[in-house]
Amino acid sequence: MTARGKSPHEVRHHRAHAADGVSIAYTLWRRPARELLVLAPGFWRVRLAKENLFLVHHFLRRGYDVVTLDFRGHGDSGGGYAFGVSEVHDFRAVIDELVGPRRLYERFAVVGLSMGGSIAAQALARRPLLPCRALAMISSPADLRSLRPKPWRIGALKQVRLRHALRPPKVAAHALEARHLSAARAVATLTFPKLIVTSKGDWLVDPSHGRALAEAAADPVEHVHLDLPGSLHADGLVQAVPGRLLRVLDRWFGEHAPP
Repeated sequence: MTARGKSPHEVRHHRAHAADGVSIAYTLWRRPARELLVLAPGFWRVRLAKENLFLVHHFLRRGYDVVTLDFRGHGDSGGGYAFGVSEVHDFRAVIDELVGPRRLYERFAVVGLSMGGSIAAQALARRPLLPCRALAMISSPADLRSLRPKPWRIGALKQVRLRHALRPPKVAAHALEARHLSAARAVATLTFPKLIVTSKGDWLVDPSHGRALAEAAADPVEHVHLDLPGSLHADGLVQAVPGRLLRVLDRWFGEHAPP
């Protein structure tokens, strides 16, 4: 807050329309800055969740403008979630509104949490001319077919809260088609810097997914494995070890996509 009690940045709530007509809600925080950071949430997480807001305000302080969205079926967006089959349209819709000639920004970088990272990788692979500077994927699955969740672990019990259960996302009838989503194939085509973050014993996305992403990815790529207790997944890292995660992100973005 400023001395007059006003926020030092502007907050704008907007809607974009995906290529298939679905209305996508997004929020933009403006300092204003020249560089945009896109925060892509995971499944069952909405754009204004406290973990996302924590990351938003951290990157605002670092000197970025930040945008985050509700993928279809979540929060204030329409449609039904399809586990990557359709969500690439949501990501592109927001980017196309903000980035490019006569838009607010010339380029952007991405932080993707869990499925948000996999969706972003797929969207960027399909539109290779998008001016993306860098992509950080935190606890992101390489391939949905090999997911083996372990919901009995402590990390799951801490992350799956009543507030999440009371607002489940809408799932599309064709959601099973998402089995073909492969973030590993996508990162193999991306030539800008990529950061893969995994955590020991992740209850939802085993660290082997991160290893597969790092092995498949085109250079340059960095894989950081956090040897932590608690079986933490994605925004669980934001909840439990924010300092540890932010040190990794700040160092890497400072090197590859500084504000």
